Amino acid sequence: MLVVALTAGCTSSSAHAAPAAPKSLPTCRAPEPATLPHAAGSLTEADTGAFCLAAGQLLDVFLTAPAGIPAGSRWGQIRVADTSVIGYGNNGVLTPPVNVTAGVFVGAHHGSTTLSSQLPNGTTWHVTLVVQ
Repeated sequence: MLVVALTAGCTSSSAHAAPAAPKSLPTCRAPEPATLPHAAGSLTEADTGAFCLAAGQLLDVFLTAPAGIPAGSRWGQIRVADTSVIGYGNNGVLTPPVNVTAGVFVGAHHGSTTLSSQLPNGTTWHVTLVVQ
């Protein structure tokens, strides 16, 4: 009986493990000045790396298809890897120029996620967004 009681005591005490340490966020920098009103910054297909955004701030993205690809080809929809960190925003009516894929995003919660898109020829674009 004593062995069973000691084993049970050890088993139950190991169930109270210490909480996991918070995940560290990547180092980020501010995006370029915004193209749209009320946005905190703007990104294009030329941007790479990690960008900072505060919760509640808007970010606009404009991906322009490169010259030399077939007419009508453009970047695919801009996707968010984790919509609990960055959500799809709404700026009202947004009609992008020909061969431009546009998106508006809003910082939702502390953390980091990836925005990505792809051209029909397989070229990819992605950046990391860090909500602080």
